[in-house]
Amino acid sequence: MIRKPIPVEVYTTTHRARGLIHPGAAGLFATLNLPTESYIELEEAEFARLHEINKAPERPKRLWLVKADIAAVAVTSRGDLGPTTAALRGYTKPFPHWVRVFARGFELVGQVQTGGQFDFGALMSEGEATFLPLFEASLTATLFPRVRTRARALLFNRHLVNAIYLLPREAIPDPSEA
Repeated sequence: MIRKPIPVEVYTTTHRARGLIHPGAAGLFATLNLPTESYIELEEAEFARLHEINKAPERPKRLWLVKADIAAVAVTSRGDLGPTTAALRGYTKPFPHWVRVFARGFELVGQVQTGGQFDFGALMSEGEATFLPLFEASLTATLFPRVRTRARALLFNRHLVNAIYLLPREAIPDPSEA
């Protein structure tokens, strides 16, 4: 089954790119975590510097981005990610944890899902995936606060993470504000 292209918003430490990606039958999660490919290709792309986010973006027909330099990829639907988890240590239902993630110039807020109690070490080192899902997410560029986005789901590059903390109950975003 070939999937239709999906719209994505990609953030590097210096640029934002928007465009369409063809994730294939396995979905975007599998595409970004495929170890044999070091880049992604966007069609009908828009490309803008973070510090000039209000200027008209460049519009290349095709744009290739190196996956190692991507901090986050936002999508409009959780389904656009495709399957993101396997069975988690005997648990059949993932448990959500609201977190704030600091990743190379970005602050992300959203839900990570684990098989039980939050374990930073496991999140950051277990498994082969470089890009991890964050649901009901928001992204803000630390040095360029006008650069913001909200997404039902995004994938963040765990190799670019500086810190993570669990949000206290009173800091959890209201879903009606999304």
